[in-house]
Amino acid sequence: MSTSQKRGQVTKLKPRPLGLKEGLTEMYQGELLCDITLVAEGQKFPCHRALLAAVSPYFRDVFIKGGKELEGTEVQLQGVSPSIMQNILKYIYTEELALTPELAPLLFTGASQLQITPLQTVCCGFLATHISIQNCFEMYSLARQHHSQPLLHAVLQLLINNFDRAFEEDNFFQLDSADLATVISSDDLEVASELRVYQVVRRWVQSEPRKRSSFLGELLRHVRFPLFGPEEQDVLQADLERWGDLDLERKVMDGPERLQQSRALRQGMYKPHILCIDTQICEYQPLESEETHMNCYEPQAESWEKLPGLKALTHSCCTSNGDRVYLSGGVHKNVYSTAVFEFNAFTNHWLQLPSMVVPRVAHGFVFDHQKLYAMGGWCRFQSFLSLAESLDLATETWTPMAKLPFALSHPASGVLRQKVYLLGGATGISNHWLFHKGVLIYEMASNTWTQVPLATGFFAAGAVAAENGLYVFGGYTEKKFEDWEERALVPENRHGTRKCFFVNEAGKVNFNVAIPKLRRALANAGVVRCGKRIYVLGGEDLTQRYKAIYSWQPGESRWHRAGAEIPVLREGISRFGCATLLRPKPHILQLFQVTSVVVTSAVPKS
Repeated sequence: MSTSQKRGQVTKLKPRPLGLKEGLTEMYQGELLCDITLVAEGQKFPCHRALLAAVSPYFRDVFIKGGKELEGTEVQLQGVSPSIMQNILKYIYTEELALTPELAPLLFTGASQLQITPLQTVCCGFLATHISIQNCFEMYSLARQHHSQPLLHAVLQLLINNFDRAFEEDNFFQLDSADLATVISSDDLEVASELRVYQVVRRWVQSEPRKRSSFLGELLRHVRFPLFGPEEQDVLQADLERWGDLDLERKVMDGPERLQQSRALRQGMYKPHILCIDTQICEYQPLESEETHMNCYEPQAESWEKLPGLKALTHSCCTSNGDRVYLSGGVHKNVYSTAVFEFNAFTNHWLQLPSMVVPRVAHGFVFDHQKLYAMGGWCRFQSFLSLAESLDLATETWTPMAKLPFALSHPASGVLRQKVYLLGGATGISNHWLFHKGVLIYEMASNTWTQVPLATGFFAAGAVAAENGLYVFGGYTEKKFEDWEERALVPENRHGTRKCFFVNEAGKVNFNVAIPKLRRALANAGVVRCGKRIYVLGGEDLTQRYKAIYSWQPGESRWHRAGAEIPVLREGISRFGCATLLRPKPHILQLFQVTSVVVTSAVPKS
């Protein structure tokens, strides 16, 4: 390149470490070149004006604009103890911080007062992960005092998830009306009786009646009165006769209208179950005389209950949303299906939904925001698909999605924050299985796919979405040497694996998340989250199928085997429909099985 060509060209130099952290630490410990002194309760802390101004708008204003705190080269601090000031300065100069549940609230308060945002954020994150029933209202006061929305959100979420326990005592009286409304309006409220929600509102109002009576009507709009049973309506009527400040509105309703008027059940009105749909039994029985077996497992009691199944359905894929389970596709006698079905936990009946455009089996299948997504799979034996489509349950219309970057079957699938994840999978069969070594991520908003590579390939694994990623369990992985298994059509280059790992939202493996290996190598197992635990049911390797049930909760060091097994007569079960199903508790379910007079609302008397 000539001199004229080089003229004006910008050369970017690779940044080199300046040793800033080490230099600041040395200056802090040796009190070198200090030009300002902070004074807390008489104790002096020599510091550097420029550094404090760089990390704190509070100090920047004091140094630039002056103020009553500034006296020459000293800043008098009010409300900050020497020990807290020492911890704050150590963090600023050295980035070192040792938090404890006792220290974190004090340090959070000091950082908020001095407007040191990075330290506020660190302390807030620590406090949010250490909230408990015992300290939640202390954390609430802290969040409100220092206008911390993240900490406030964490507190309100704990109150929602522990409603009965958190509202036993009178500490909740300190909630303001907006925050109480946020709690009692949530579908996730862990409460078994709606009467309890009304009683909490009443207690909050009566704790300061002159000040709070004006909020009663607004708060009662969040109480779901159609969920009151007959005895609860009697208790409510007696309470209203005592206070004389409300009128009840009633209406005769059947079950479906009552459910619609209720808006939704609370989380605590359901009991989580695991639904297992044995779609393989049709391989062994004539379809005209045998329906698909469906059994519901209640993990706490380790009990099974048989539910209505479907006829003419094998190897379909399964997903769920609360009290609804969805099945799509399948195959029987080499005929591939486009059928889609919905199971309703209120009616215990199946409903056929509009069929898919493309028949498929062994595909990705997920639910999110009232839509079903069916992606890839097989449309005929070993004929791999790249087509994808989605069903809007509101309009009952299927819409084509962007094609997958390549044909793919047998992926593990999950959904997280409006992104669909297809993990692993098989991309074809030549003289052996072809493994997908990566993750496909579908962005719902842009209708586009992104590919993220992984170090190893796998298919027929299970996946469960978590708050910030997905857990992946088992499956078939590639082995180095091919061999012939009995009755195999092609040489086997796969074997079952016990391996489990965690993929973050970007599709990268996070090796810092510890997951114990499965108790045995398993592929095509049922993998679901039920409550706080993750369950792996049944599954297979190349030699046999199993019917054992294992569970694990994040943070535990090993898997636990359940006392019960999947109730099938065969040696085991794999490639079956499996999903979490929220079933209404009996006292709630009976409300929707009769036509009766229902309380619809309570309004303040004018």
